[in-house]
Amino acid sequence: MEHEPIKKIAVLMGGWSDERDISLRSGAQIASDLKSLGFDVTSIDVKKNLRSLTDELYKSQPDYIFNELHGAGGEDGVIQGVLEIFGVPYSNSRVLSSAIAFDKAIAKIIVEHAGVRIVPGVCIKSSDINLINISSDIKFDFPFVIKPTDNGSSVGVCLIRDESDLLKVQSKPWQHGDRVLVEKYIPGRELTVLVLNEKVIGSVEIVYKNAFYDFDAKYSISGSNHIANYEIPHDAKIELHHMAEKAYNACLCKGIARIDFRYDGQKMYFLEINTQPGMTSTSLVPDILRANGFSLTDIWNLIKPGM
Repeated sequence: MEHEPIKKIAVLMGGWSDERDISLRSGAQIASDLKSLGFDVTSIDVKKNLRSLTDELYKSQPDYIFNELHGAGGEDGVIQGVLEIFGVPYSNSRVLSSAIAFDKAIAKIIVEHAGVRIVPGVCIKSSDINLINISSDIKFDFPFVIKPTDNGSSVGVCLIRDESDLLKVQSKPWQHGDRVLVEKYIPGRELTVLVLNEKVIGSVEIVYKNAFYDFDAKYSISGSNHIANYEIPHDAKIELHHMAEKAYNACLCKGIARIDFRYDGQKMYFLEINTQPGMTSTSLVPDILRANGFSLTDIWNLIKPGM
């Protein structure tokens, strides 16, 4: 199907989630790159106000919408539903796939059914956090991980190394949603894969100084290193990329998605899938693109509007 030439692009950024600041940085980077390619770009700082957003969109009359919202409202199918009604082509995953991928517990069920190895764990109500290692259904050997089912940028993720760590989490109200994942901690290495339009573009190993890949490690200038020429056995890398494509397709993703894994030296484990990955100067996607011969401005040609 032929599409009209794209001249005017609206870049959505900001939003109202815990990841608002990261979204503003990602959106500013994308807007700058699109302007350098000669597009007429309107940057829209999205607030939790539908009338304000639709007024901005109708005023700018874009031919295409680049969604750089992260977190709740921007990555979970909510804004995608609005854009479906607006009727202009937009970037990345649609309503259903966005909702599936954003909910880590549901995504795990779906990718496991597709044959992807997942981290063992359980999904519980946040009100049951105090029952961890008391109830027979929620017993875990240390260390283990507690994290929200529907948040990004490692917001709310807790590495529980011992009883004192667990008591710290249990002693204060949980602020990150009604459902929580409790998962076995997989020692080893952190790997992430960029999939675009059903095909792997590349992958990197993430090396960081903190106890785990937390918010500070992700967004501080020296918080982590992204190693493109990391070394693992050939068969393990093939499995990594194959599992990433399987997860992408199982969750019905479109456009860009970044899929995170842990590797314990023998097996690869799926962690989560990100349908709106960050595009800041310290983000993973730009580094993977550069390592595979693409500049960030190539992203427009790679995404193929309307796919």
